[in-house]
Amino acid sequence: MPTPTTRVSADPENGIRISDAAATAGVSPRTLRYYEELGLLTPSLYTPGGERRYTESDLSQLRRILELREVLGMNLDEIKEFLSFETRLDVLRADYRAKKDATTPRARHEQRATLQEALELIESLAEQLNAKLARMDSFRAKLTGDAQRCRDLLNELEDAPPPS
Repeated sequence: MPTPTTRVSADPENGIRISDAAATAGVSPRTLRYYEELGLLTPSLYTPGGERRYTESDLSQLRRILELREVLGMNLDEIKEFLSFETRLDVLRADYRAKKDATTPRARHEQRATLQEALELIESLAEQLNAKLARMDSFRAKLTGDAQRCRDLLNELEDAPPPS
């Protein structure tokens, strides 16, 4: 992951420029524009002249995107889907909390439906991560096997009598 070169705090009222946001995250301004084109990251603010301005919330979203890309190895389509699931889960969480103390049969039914949808989303995310981890485990096992084969060949060379 690129190392951030600058640490800039986002001004809550005016945000920070695209170049500062990019430098903070260790990516290029072009990357931020591309993420915007894909619908992954939209600046919260624009100047009257149309320049993008990024808030602390935008920078948090950018850090999340980079984390999913770098740590979990997700491609941009997977990240977009993952983020949309997380956004939906936030909405479901708020809906559930808003009806938490309601005791009418209708409210209980709505709570069950909300929890069922949340459960399905969470299980879907877990399945995606499990599939990715299985592929990573398989790749790691292959590398471990290749490394062991190299060790065995090195040992054979060391144990073999020198050529005459």
